[in-house]
Amino acid sequence: MPEPSSSETSSPSSSPNAGSPLTGAQQIVDTLHEPLLVLDRDLRVRQVNPAFHRSFGTAGEDTTGRPLADLGEGHFDHPVLRDALETLLGEHEPFEQVEVKGMSEEEGRRVFQVNGRLLDANREAPERILLAINDITEQRTLEETLRQRARELARSNEDLEQFAYAASHDLQEPLRMVSSYLQLLERRYKEDLDETAQEFIGYAVDGAERMKALINGLLQYSRVGRKEGEFGEVGLGEVLDEILSDLERRIHELDATIERGSLPQVYGNRDQLRRLLQNLVENALTYHGEEPPRVSVSGTQEEEGVHLVVRDDGPGIPPEGEEKIFQIFGQLDPHGTGQEGSGMGLALCKRIANRHDGQIWVESEPEEGCAFHVTLRLSPTTDA
Repeated sequence: MPEPSSSETSSPSSSPNAGSPLTGAQQIVDTLHEPLLVLDRDLRVRQVNPAFHRSFGTAGEDTTGRPLADLGEGHFDHPVLRDALETLLGEHEPFEQVEVKGMSEEEGRRVFQVNGRLLDANREAPERILLAINDITEQRTLEETLRQRARELARSNEDLEQFAYAASHDLQEPLRMVSSYLQLLERRYKEDLDETAQEFIGYAVDGAERMKALINGLLQYSRVGRKEGEFGEVGLGEVLDEILSDLERRIHELDATIERGSLPQVYGNRDQLRRLLQNLVENALTYHGEEPPRVSVSGTQEEEGVHLVVRDDGPGIPPEGEEKIFQIFGQLDPHGTGQEGSGMGLALCKRIANRHDGQIWVESEPEEGCAFHVTLRLSPTTDA
């Protein structure tokens, strides 16, 4: 279809609904819900759609012919936007998501994203610019609120970790004193104490030892949150060698069988990964059935990291306990094994896995044993 001549497009007698050069653009602009402006080369307003008037409380006579910088309480008198418009006119390259900020007497702070392009970019000297305006004030306010909440949560978590660390550390000495004096009382006055008194002292000493285990667990748990230690390449095979060496006597006493597959290298904190793996192995040795425990440790390298699995043939865990066991003090003895832990071991495993951008979960059926799964990184992304 041939281009209309300049006389045809600028005739003052042309019908505004038929011959005006702005008719096509105006019809499109008016139907959209996004605030839109059409500017001339001097950055004066040629057209405004109803959505703009609704957003900025203006009327047609207040906008047509006015400089862009005068609109919207000066929101668009912004150096970044001016630079983008100059580049658009000079290089004919559209721009997107130029952010401008301003203050409104009625609504306070407002934030907009502006997209711009030429309506007649095929001309040597384009005459019209289309601006699309998106009010992102609510989005930016929500983002800032979320950032503030995240900062507050981080401070709260840090305070809790420091409190747990300090409280656990400070509790150790008085607890050690209680246990020591109870045992001293038992030794010195054993002949003067009847069987019931000695039994009570035994209960008290056992309670103190359990409390000591809980405190040590809390200390380890809080240290993970305090980000102690460096991250680097860790050979899980070497780590497992050390663990099995430390547990050799216990493995022998239980007549346990340890099956191991190849374990790849991962990226992480060596001390923490050793604690994670040791807790899982010790858990498998502790919660076993009538037969000597049988434990397997294996790992596979996958596209996104390493998948570690520790299996046992113990009594298993009911479905309702699969989440609880990873909570602090979430110990579970549903099958009456008589084994009592601190309730911190698996919670610590979860905290370590999370700090390493990994996950931990258990698959189990009652009387069928458990399979603890852990995913870990192969290489660094960002330190947790």
